[in-house]
Amino acid sequence: MADLTTIAALATPSGSSALAVIRVSGNSALSIAKEAFGKHEIVSRKAYFGVYKGVSGKVLDECLWVLFSGPKSYTGEDLLEISCHGNPFIVNRIIEDLFKRGCRPALPGEFTRRAFVNGKMDLTQAEAVAEIISASSERSFEAARKLLSGELGKRIFEWNDEILKLIAETETQIDFSEEEVPEIDSGYFKEKLESLIFKLRKTRETARYSSRVYEGINVVIFGAPNAGKSSLMNALVGTERALVSDEAGTTRDFISENILIGDNCIRIIDTAGIREYTESKVEESGILKTYDCMKRADFLIFVVDSSSPTPVISEEILENISQENSCILFNKTDLNPAFDKDNFLPEIDRLSLSLLESQASETVKKYLEDIFSKKNIVPDSEVLVVSARHAESIMAAEKSLIEASNLIGNIPIEFISSKLRSAMEELSEILGQFDNEKVLDKVFSSFCIGK
Repeated sequence: MADLTTIAALATPSGSSALAVIRVSGNSALSIAKEAFGKHEIVSRKAYFGVYKGVSGKVLDECLWVLFSGPKSYTGEDLLEISCHGNPFIVNRIIEDLFKRGCRPALPGEFTRRAFVNGKMDLTQAEAVAEIISASSERSFEAARKLLSGELGKRIFEWNDEILKLIAETETQIDFSEEEVPEIDSGYFKEKLESLIFKLRKTRETARYSSRVYEGINVVIFGAPNAGKSSLMNALVGTERALVSDEAGTTRDFISENILIGDNCIRIIDTAGIREYTESKVEESGILKTYDCMKRADFLIFVVDSSSPTPVISEEILENISQENSCILFNKTDLNPAFDKDNFLPEIDRLSLSLLESQASETVKKYLEDIFSKKNIVPDSEVLVVSARHAESIMAAEKSLIEASNLIGNIPIEFISSKLRSAMEELSEILGQFDNEKVLDKVFSSFCIGK
């Protein structure tokens, strides 16, 4: 049911700025524009410059404003956008005046929720708005942009169209069972279902890349004490983020920072140095945290001091490193080598340099950019499943299609039709084609005010 109230909220971040944007959406937006700005004839989508007068007749500010008439607006309703000076005092005065004119404060995500309710976008596109706002890299922005453009929604519509055609074939058998209707070709039917199942599974499996795209690729730096882990962290971040000392065990806990490398957001994690024996309980706890970080890493950098004796490799290290997820960085190559690097874990990719070199950080960044591209840490040109809600619904639809495929030729056609309908319902839930207020409340509650 449509909400007929008119809502208002600041759409730009709070605090002092050159300009601020206030949004008003609902049936009263047009009359508010006329009354506040004294403009009787308003052309939709035309920008006006004018004085905003409060209900008392007092001038509150000089503003640039635009009215977007519904349904050709973001929310599908009459939408007024007011650009005023970004002084919080001025902003609050205008918003308070809007409340006096009958507006109420917008709830988090309410503008986008109204856009969804009014058919301006499907639920996947609505969720993408939040991802666009929080995108921290070229990769995350591009993934959110594809979602906002409706690519996942289009894909789901195509799947449901294919399922609907299969349902039509089963229904024909049910409705005209006593007439001369050709029986379903079981082989053809199974082939169609297998093709659909493959498409759903391929899309669902992109969920594992979602956190890498939006939160960053977890790159864990580990190694023995004084190998140069903190120096590498500082070189990549560009500041003295981690304490560097000749004293072993200086880093007792992990430290993390986000940086951009190429199109990707990278979460660099510096960990406590690993050694076999320590009398410090605190240091021992730090080493255990290092192993825990290694288990959850997307990529591992094993920093090795090439001027020291061959480092001891624990069982935990061997359990976590592989050709696919690791590289060795041989540090301190400006000093005399103390062991044969070629025979040290020869199957693992490696990089040799001195972190004292001025170009060391750029060398490592370029290496990581190339290696992430080569190892396909985050695939290009994929529509990503960005939430657990999407993945769960696709998995449930996939399960129903598998069950339908297994039933062909074994039981009455009515049961197969029921499974196909279940798959359609699960996929429709992703787009929001259902009446479930609790799910909508959960989706839009994470949005900021004014969106």
